[in-house]
Amino acid sequence: MSKTPTARVNRFRATLVGALAVLCVGLAAPAVAAQDAPAAAIDQAAPAESGVDALRVYLDCDFRCDFDFLRQEITFVNYVRDRRDAQVHVLVTRQRTAAGGQAYTFDFIGLEEFTGQDDQQMFFSTPDDTDDSERHGFAQIFQLGLMRYAARTPLAGRIQISHEDPSGGRQQLGAQPEDDPWNFWVFRARLNTRVEGEDLETSKTFGGSLSANRTTDDWKINIGANVDYDEDTFELSDGRTLNDVSRRNSATSRFIKTLGEHMGLGFGGSANTSTFRNIDVAWRVSPAFQFNLFPYSESTRRELTLTYAVGYNDYKYFEETIFGKLEETRVDHSMRVSLDTNQPWGDAGVSYEFSQFLDEPSQSRQVLFGNVEYRLFRGFFLNIFGTFSRVRDQIYLARGGVTDEEILLRRRDLATDSEYNFRIGFTYAFGSIYNNVVNSRFDGAAGGFIRTF
Repeated sequence: MSKTPTARVNRFRATLVGALAVLCVGLAAPAVAAQDAPAAAIDQAAPAESGVDALRVYLDCDFRCDFDFLRQEITFVNYVRDRRDAQVHVLVTRQRTAAGGQAYTFDFIGLEEFTGQDDQQMFFSTPDDTDDSERHGFAQIFQLGLMRYAARTPLAGRIQISHEDPSGGRQQLGAQPEDDPWNFWVFRARLNTRVEGEDLETSKTFGGSLSANRTTDDWKINIGANVDYDEDTFELSDGRTLNDVSRRNSATSRFIKTLGEHMGLGFGGSANTSTFRNIDVAWRVSPAFQFNLFPYSESTRRELTLTYAVGYNDYKYFEETIFGKLEETRVDHSMRVSLDTNQPWGDAGVSYEFSQFLDEPSQSRQVLFGNVEYRLFRGFFLNIFGTFSRVRDQIYLARGGVTDEEILLRRRDLATDSEYNFRIGFTYAFGSIYNNVVNSRFDGAAGGFIRTF
């Protein structure tokens, strides 16, 4: 006998009430347990001097730091979620080193009673470092920089400082051998392939790259080659098979000479082919000059650069262009002004680029780019990203146009007068200022737990 609608509703209500009752008991249990727990047990879990009186630190990385690891390893400070609650703001930036590792710059900015007591530390990783060894080195320099501040907290008497002899085999952070057998050359190779398929579609991708880089105080040399091949096959509803192939290959080289703390002179060349842009083969040579208003040694915090280049270009096309060309030689020049800054309030960058063919000034391109991540007030961040381009230099467009399939698959560049991209967003967090606890239980678990389908 089937249940009436009223019976089903009553049964659902009873189930819902029972679930809410269980939830309320679960939420209340921790509070009751905390009230009934002996005072000694609470003090042992969170001593007053290591809780309220510990140094308050705001760790601000311009990349993804391993916060869980740092909170577990460095426990003599309180990590806070907002700079305004901190006694020390630690701003960490990074750049790739000549050998392919990372150079981390730690700027310790004193706040409240430590105002004016700033410091800076450096940590260098190598390509041979594992993630674990790199994060241990990162943590070592991080806590080393905190010592001068922690020494003026009630925890100072409980902090011990030890020194490890270099002969013990520990890596000397940032050191490089005087006699490098590779003469500072670093080589990288990449090879990848991917195959995906289902009943009506298959996709094949092949890619590879090879690069050689050498960076010293006087010279910066980059040489590389890249190959990308994509093939997609679709079975259409009328029984036809659509096969689409896209190829992008390139080779580049750059030689840059240091001219003091504010200038650099470069010479570069490239060759490439692209079905997307109707280019059978194109090669280019170009000298360039760059001036930085600030010293390059401050590049992790701020840069204001002016770059100018003149290039000689030779083009050969797959199909005749809209200007009736199958090949041509052109000379162009370009100028770029760029400002980038990474400060305690956030980071921002803006740039303007102008390029133009000298024999036909009307064929030009202008690109304006900007991004801001700004801390408006406690826990509230404004994020803005935008780019706008004025396009007048698509000399490679095929006269025959593009097919509907190429438009839908985005396999050909389309004629346009402008391009734009704009994003804006806000993030806001509020509540407890402390951010010390790590609990990784059920990380990444969703299916069958909170997801219904």
